[in-house]
Amino acid sequence: MSEEFKLTSPKEVRALLEKLGHRPNKGLGQNYLIDANILDIIANTANIQSDENVLEIGPGLGALTERILPKAGSVTCIEKDPTMASYLKTRFSDFTLIESDALDVDLDQLFAEGISKVAANLPYSVASRLMVDISECEHRPELMSLTIQKEVADRLCSPAGGKHYGVLSVLTGAFFKNTMVKKISPTCFLPPPKVWSAVVKMERREVPIIGNDEYPLFKHLVKSCFSQRRKQIGTILKKMEISPVDDILFDAGIEHTERPEKIEIERWAELARILKRDD
Repeated sequence: MSEEFKLTSPKEVRALLEKLGHRPNKGLGQNYLIDANILDIIANTANIQSDENVLEIGPGLGALTERILPKAGSVTCIEKDPTMASYLKTRFSDFTLIESDALDVDLDQLFAEGISKVAANLPYSVASRLMVDISECEHRPELMSLTIQKEVADRLCSPAGGKHYGVLSVLTGAFFKNTMVKKISPTCFLPPPKVWSAVVKMERREVPIIGNDEYPLFKHLVKSCFSQRRKQIGTILKKMEISPVDDILFDAGIEHTERPEKIEIERWAELARILKRDD
């Protein structure tokens, strides 16, 4: 492992990027996390054991990688940027590198092969999609410690009734318990983003709130209803030509006048089960 550049020093990171002839790409969400305390929080939140296989998505220059490598049995990194991928190969030797867009990688296959933890400063442009994609995997990781935009973290971790509660809260919350760990100032990154960020922890539920058979209907229902989140659930379901609405809602423990943002994940799941049963 090369120690030529200290990845928590703004001056040295700038010098390294200049040496590589690299300008951070906003489209790829390349804001390099340079705060040692935050990097330690991400690594420690993942609670990595020496026999565990860990996935890192978007390692960039490897500031988090160098913290998780000593803790893990093995580390697999997915890096889209060819310059970053080339540098990682010179800096680290004892890891697996997948040079690809994470959205194009069969993540379920990686988890099936034994990866049980994810630790990552996720590319912000695809963070929400990645978290949902992973939630929808058949073989879900046991725990994920992630850095994402604070606005997305608010949605991820919001309880029913909260102003940020929505599709992301429900689709991920059906499979994971989501917790906000730490808010992060833009000054912890190089270059600093225009928004605050947050470290979140996603712990896999022992028993998912929704089953595989009902999930497609559950997802369709949640997305359709939250697209009209200010309307009453009874009105929305009538427009979806679901009937008898009041009987179905009663069986699911939902009031006709409730709005989507007030309905807990468990009741969404029950509604989906009833509709699937009566289909």
